[in-house]
Amino acid sequence: MAEWSKAPDSSSGPLTRAWVQIPLLTKTILFIKKYKSLDVIIGP
Repeated sequence: MAEWSKAPDSSSGPLTRAWVQIPLLTKTILFIKKYKSLDVIIGP
């Protein structure tokens, strides 16, 4: 039981990092898209 619980813990590290990084990347991409669209509207 203890040995089995150690394996998922070590593998959950990269998975949790991916789950954290993916939303951050999507948020930054959406923010950049919104910023560019606002810049385009304000520019002309």
